[in-house]
Amino acid sequence: MSVYNYNGKTIKSYLQGLYDNGLQHSQYLSDADVELLLHHIGIFKFKGYIYAFKSVMNGHSIDDILMVFFFDKYLSRLLMDLTSGIEIRLKSILVELCYKQINSLPGGHPQKNNPFFYLIAANYKTSKKELKGPSVQNWKISRSLAQPESYVHYGLYYKSHYDFISNQTQYLNGQILIKSYPDINYPPFHYFVESATLGTIIYFVKNLQIGSYELLTKVAREFGILNPNKIDFEPYLERLNEVRNRAAHRERLFNRSYRSVARVGHFHTLSRGMSDHKFMDVYLYLFFMMGQIDDYLDKNTFIQDEIERLFRDFRDDYYIHKMSKGLTNKINEKEFERIKSIILRGMQ
Repeated sequence: MSVYNYNGKTIKSYLQGLYDNGLQHSQYLSDADVELLLHHIGIFKFKGYIYAFKSVMNGHSIDDILMVFFFDKYLSRLLMDLTSGIEIRLKSILVELCYKQINSLPGGHPQKNNPFFYLIAANYKTSKKELKGPSVQNWKISRSLAQPESYVHYGLYYKSHYDFISNQTQYLNGQILIKSYPDINYPPFHYFVESATLGTIIYFVKNLQIGSYELLTKVAREFGILNPNKIDFEPYLERLNEVRNRAAHRERLFNRSYRSVARVGHFHTLSRGMSDHKFMDVYLYLFFMMGQIDDYLDKNTFIQDEIERLFRDFRDDYYIHKMSKGLTNKINEKEFERIKSIILRGMQ
């Protein structure tokens, strides 16, 4: 292991170093505008996009790198929307399956129609039986708002009308519970799930088991992954979390590797020939998780419809146009197609 040597650079000196190494100045933006864009982006983040051009710097301009960056920025916004849609579907399935199970239990069973079942330790197949983080803190006991909302948020409504001590006595008396906290007004499962983070939802899917009823296999079936396929659903959940985190924290999506999943059914058919750890496969996976791949007959159809749409929408996007100082519209068609081919190589 070696000592890290910090070499402080200003944006101006950093850009000059790139130009000295052969990178061409922008054809569409002034040097002052480029410096301002880097001021907003940051040198460290921008470096991640430079690496793809480092060995061929002489053949490119700062416009190429900025276009890749702004495409990535557009992509991160789109991925947040797609992963949120999958999260909503996951939450709905989770609540429906759990309530169907507790409602079907025989009369006299301690968990029959018990919406607080998720706090019972016996319902977890992991040794780490604890809920924590924002999902729990959302339900911290707090005073009412000084200015009441015209339409009260369900969480505020619940905390002002119900208390956990009463519900614990009613539903959980005599049960061994997971670790809980006295300042948290734990709600029924469907309330808790609605405001829970994706990480907590994935924890539930992986670890909840009501008697012999294991949620992981039941949820997997709802997403088209059946037991005879012998496909592990956990990597599908982990990939979802990975993609969400990269998009949420604005990590570089371009030219990255992603965890693989064992493809199944039509997803397997459409992805033939695709690298299983590049973005193209990830994008197809997201459509699979949303249940929206049946309309595509083959890989080429998917690429033609969805990948081409990505680039059209990117170029027409109002916010990207504003943030790039109009670069996405100023660049000519021939150069846009060349940059598009660079991005596609990094996606496949």
